[in-house]
Amino acid sequence: MKILHLVGSQASTYYFGVSMMYAPGCINNFPEHDHIILLAHVDGTWSVCESLDECTPKKLSLPEALKILHEDSAISCMQPHMYDYKGMVSFRSIAELLDIPMIGNPGEVMALTTNKWQSRAVVESCGVPVPKAQLLREGDDVKLKPPFMIKPCREDNSMGITLVQEESQIADALKTGFTFDDELLCEQFIPLGKELRVGVVEKEDGELEFLPIMEYFLHNKELPIRTSKDKISSSDGKAGDMDFAPTDRQTPATIDDELKKKLIDLAIKSHKSLCCRHYSLYDVRVDPDGNPYFIEASPYCSFSPKSAIVCMSRGDEKYGDKDLFNRLANMAVREHEHIRASRKSEDGKQVLGMRSLPSLKVV
Repeated sequence: MKILHLVGSQASTYYFGVSMMYAPGCINNFPEHDHIILLAHVDGTWSVCESLDECTPKKLSLPEALKILHEDSAISCMQPHMYDYKGMVSFRSIAELLDIPMIGNPGEVMALTTNKWQSRAVVESCGVPVPKAQLLREGDDVKLKPPFMIKPCREDNSMGITLVQEESQIADALKTGFTFDDELLCEQFIPLGKELRVGVVEKEDGELEFLPIMEYFLHNKELPIRTSKDKISSSDGKAGDMDFAPTDRQTPATIDDELKKKLIDLAIKSHKSLCCRHYSLYDVRVDPDGNPYFIEASPYCSFSPKSAIVCMSRGDEKYGDKDLFNRLANMAVREHEHIRASRKSEDGKQVLGMRSLPSLKVV
């Protein structure tokens, strides 16, 4: 199998660095596969290379890069590793332009899940518990009473978030948040019982498999929340200076049966309501009374040994670092072959409808 890896960022050196942290872990973990890399540079150019160790790859326009990739008939599927907004949303359509399968969630799903206000509204409408919240734009009055969280609606890695504990902190929290987005989520603070990550992956038969739960221990922190510094350490945001921050966590988490049942229900309802494909991952806050709340969706994965979904899967002894990637890559290829075959079939031609082939499920 030959994998096309979508790597880099055209938004910031920070997200270029995040991508360069994860992508090599995936590429190096699968020497049995062939690899080709489409690398996005912060200056808006692109490179096509066989290794991230190449120091001076030729810089291309996107049409030039796509022409090279289009002529490579050996490419089996695409694995995205971009974490800025355009990388998670717009550039995932590169797989469609090249008519190749992609592992994971398509751009339209990522556009929804990257927006914290919209994604919480969707899952709440399907019965998933969420904290009370308010959408804020410049000039809006905050209606919630502290303590609450201020978060940019479309940002990742906890960038721009503030735990507001007193009204005197509101102005600075809004100023920080609005430097990252023009819409903010003002969200009720849930007292710490447990800080969890839960996820599901699709099995060969289309059923959802609930992964072992990951718990983060925050009781010894100055603030009982995870900030950007708890995820990635960097002194100046430069790509070469970034590394994974030390983390106090456990997989599988010690969870009672009643809470586990609630978490499974939350994850499956969220996955289906957000129209996720192949897998999905969620941050969940549990209050001291054992009530879980959806905080946000994170339906992306680089399948590096350090990726959250891979770490969580290893909580089950049947999984190693490679199993989920290989399963989902093969699934994506089969789904795409089914679509191609349907296009050529008379039965696959449709007269009405704005979406062709509404279902990707192999029959």
